[in-house]
Amino acid sequence: MKTEIKVGVIGPLWIRDSLIRCFDLFPTIQPIFRLSDKIEEAKDFTVELREKVDCLFYSGRIPYLVAKEEVPHDIPAFYIPLKGSGLYQALYKLKRKHNFSSISFDGIPNEYIEIVKSNLEETFTYSNFEGVISMENLRDVVNFHLNNIEKDSSTVVVTSLKLVSETLNQKNIINEWLKPAEEDIIVAIERMLLGTNQRQQKEMQIIFGRIFIENSSAIMNEFMTEQQVQKRNHDTYRMLLHFAEQMSGYLTALSSTEYLFVTNRGIFERITEGYKSLPILNEVKKKLGVHLSIGIGFGFTALEAGSHSRVALVQAQENGGSSCFIVREDRSVFGPIDLIAPLKYPLAVTDQLLISKAETIGMSAANIEKTMALIKRKKKNEFTAHELATVLGITPRSAHRIVQSWLDAKLIEVIGIEKISRRGRPRQVFSLLNKEESNV
Repeated sequence: MKTEIKVGVIGPLWIRDSLIRCFDLFPTIQPIFRLSDKIEEAKDFTVELREKVDCLFYSGRIPYLVAKEEVPHDIPAFYIPLKGSGLYQALYKLKRKHNFSSISFDGIPNEYIEIVKSNLEETFTYSNFEGVISMENLRDVVNFHLNNIEKDSSTVVVTSLKLVSETLNQKNIINEWLKPAEEDIIVAIERMLLGTNQRQQKEMQIIFGRIFIENSSAIMNEFMTEQQVQKRNHDTYRMLLHFAEQMSGYLTALSSTEYLFVTNRGIFERITEGYKSLPILNEVKKKLGVHLSIGIGFGFTALEAGSHSRVALVQAQENGGSSCFIVREDRSVFGPIDLIAPLKYPLAVTDQLLISKAETIGMSAANIEKTMALIKRKKKNEFTAHELATVLGITPRSAHRIVQSWLDAKLIEVIGIEKISRRGRPRQVFSLLNKEESNV
């Protein structure tokens, strides 16, 4: 017997019947409906349901945005996007009311408009509101439509917001309120079901972590007694054991300087707040002066996760220690945790163009990807040779050699000159080329 997925369904009353019909098609889902025409209640409903459900499902982007701050990071949230199905209906209704040559849109992507326009072989011109639609910019949306109508009196409006439609009705302006069709609702539920099942499978995934004490010999000075050494080792183990208990994991010592812990992915993601925080690194350093490197391995098997944890530990050590890196099941690297903008780079590069260019400049493709990730994190997509030297911890002379080889391989380009001072030599400013540009 399959376990039902509890879903908190939040939206207005007008969509109630459609939601019920669509959710009835999915017997493994137990919907808990909280519906109201007061949009601000979406936040209260979210607070009420978030401890009772496996995921949250909103009738549209607006109620989701209203409640977003109350959605916990560990509960998936979905909403019904406005797509072509509802647009077909809106255009059909408009055709019955009025002959038009221009439409003023809001809340639906241009690509969907183009698809519907092509399928129906329509020739109308249109303007689309730029920017995010929210309750805060209703007046801007209304004014956008009014300005378009002022330019061309034959313009009609298709809006994603009920309040905008009501305002336009009061001004006797022909419009259609774009609602999600039941087909759109069913597609959104299917995606939610797929995403929730995949998330549950990932949350149960076993992960391995390797912890290495980087400065074990340095902190044991010659004046320490054997008892003091044993006490420090015991205190370190006790703190690591507490860390493993927080993770509901199992800890074992591989040696006096290396430990292994096992937990599952869902707990690890929650404790680290989605890979944003790992207090054990600073706690052990502050209390005991111990510097840790931690490697976390994800995998579809225990063998794979264990192997990835060893590789992740190497990444942490190469980063200078006192950090944690993750190697995911797809062999992509993420880290260090606790950094505002962590690195993301592939462990194994399969891009043949990059591999061939790496061979010509004598630098591995993986190291090129990692270096590019460092540059992007430090200063967007612009850097000088001196900044590259600082990022990589190498001499300016070596950095200039790397830069020249990258220029020859068309991995970067010169985009300007930086003048530091009146006496200093000007420095060239470089930018990374994307793969399409570097292939030219």
